[in-house]
Amino acid sequence: MLPLTAELRGYARRLTHDEVQAEDLLHDAFARIIAVDNWREIDSAAAFATRILRNVAYDAARRQKVVAIDFVADLEVFGLAGAEPDPEASAVARDELRRLRAIVARLPEQCRRVFTLRKVYDLPPGAIAERLGLSVSTVEKHLVKAVRLCSEALAREDGRPGW
Repeated sequence: MLPLTAELRGYARRLTHDEVQAEDLLHDAFARIIAVDNWREIDSAAAFATRILRNVAYDAARRQKVVAIDFVADLEVFGLAGAEPDPEASAVARDELRRLRAIVARLPEQCRRVFTLRKVYDLPPGAIAERLGLSVSTVEKHLVKAVRLCSEALAREDGRPGW
């Protein structure tokens, strides 16, 4: 997935028209991607990653109380408005979330706090830094470490080498 980062970042920028939101979408998409159990069954990594990014964008739009009209128009252009997952996809997503939740619970305490504040409570790095009395750089390092540890744990559970 890492070779696709630039392409996915550009796609996220086109969806959001905002650099910071695009980076947030990209990070959230990578978090979902590393949580996939059946990665060996993926025929096209690019198509899969793009679909995940679209889903993350759609989820982000649903969570926002106020959404820019051009963002809604982009969602409609990309065929995302009103898309609902089928029951099987929902079951798979719940299983992946359960696995990821258990892995996050095993993270070092500070990594877990930072990761949870960022990914669950959607706080920006600056707010996390202020809340925990850390520098923004330290928060970012904890986020990178948390994602790496989660990725490695998921890989071990799946019996494959880490990234």
